[in-house]
Amino acid sequence: MAGLYLHVPFCRQACHYCDFHFSTQIKHMADLVAAMVQETHLRLSTDPRWKDQTFTTLYLGGGTPSILPPDLLRNLLTGVLDAVGRPASSFREITLEANPEDMTEAQIHAWLELGVTRLSLGVQSFHDDTLAWMNRAHTGNQAERAVHLAHELGMKSMTLDLIYGVPTARNWHDDVFRAAALPVQHLSAYALTVEPGTVLGTRVERGAVHPAPDARTAKEYHQLCDAMSKRGWAHYETSNWAAPGPNHGHHTSQHNSAYWSGTPYLALGPGAHGFLGASRYANVSNNPKYIRAIQQGELLEEREDLTSTDRYNEHVMTGLRTAQGISPEKLQHMTGVRPQDVDPEAWAQALDGGRLVEHRPGWFRIPEPDWITGDQIASSLFAVD
Repeated sequence: MAGLYLHVPFCRQACHYCDFHFSTQIKHMADLVAAMVQETHLRLSTDPRWKDQTFTTLYLGGGTPSILPPDLLRNLLTGVLDAVGRPASSFREITLEANPEDMTEAQIHAWLELGVTRLSLGVQSFHDDTLAWMNRAHTGNQAERAVHLAHELGMKSMTLDLIYGVPTARNWHDDVFRAAALPVQHLSAYALTVEPGTVLGTRVERGAVHPAPDARTAKEYHQLCDAMSKRGWAHYETSNWAAPGPNHGHHTSQHNSAYWSGTPYLALGPGAHGFLGASRYANVSNNPKYIRAIQQGELLEEREDLTSTDRYNEHVMTGLRTAQGISPEKLQHMTGVRPQDVDPEAWAQALDGGRLVEHRPGWFRIPEPDWITGDQIASSLFAVD
């Protein structure tokens, strides 16, 4: 199995905190879509291993894929799916990232007709002052109306993004309450991160903005954990919660879950990162350069071949972000080593200090209250060449 990721690098306006690759210059959308379809053919011909993969999930991210007019979205999806030889109906999940301001009745109908089964909505907050501080283009009420509209039109699966640890006067409890009251099946929440080169990063550097204290960020995270637990939602990854689903399951993100388990994914578009076997690639993060290279039949990318140590460290990092955790024996099967062999002292300290617990035979996870600092625990178990 494998995933498909399509990076659509266009936005109506720039969020002040975002460091993903995007452009607010949208006049070359058609050229970019054509290039992404052509890249699919180039990737399949350049590395025949992709032809042996069965693609089961598709994720349109960005940027803001919902900004694409229906005809261009149709060209992108049909072109890519024809290239990989899989109809939309054969995918377990097709997710489209969308912003509330793009969610009209006509757009939602078009997405459903094209086979989109899941929407990922960039809400971030329902408080208008905080949305303005982030430079988001929607209001809180607009976000709520968009969710209800998509639900009424037949979108069966939706997830919301929220951001905590924001240094504004917004009421975080109210944001969580309003999100949980909507007909959505999944929630993702992320701590506000100050990235260099962003508007927020520049303002913090100049002293015009002061980040929220770590204690406030941690408090809001734990409030969210408690609130979703009381509603019976599964906290299955550090930043992700899934509502109860059919047959005693949960509405987890199948595409993102594959990332955390090391499943291959073919990534297309400028700034996209793909993975296959022990090799990772990153496309150039420049729209004109990407288009020109693809038109000339070239892949403008950086590649990295992962060592067994790299693969071990990645499995430890991603595994310990999940409720499932890690299995030392499975790690040994995949990478040749176990954590207790890499650093017996660090492994023993993590267990003795309660930072790792064996939640079922042979499987170890970080207790939920410590998930917010889980990356520090994972890195203490890393192997070093």
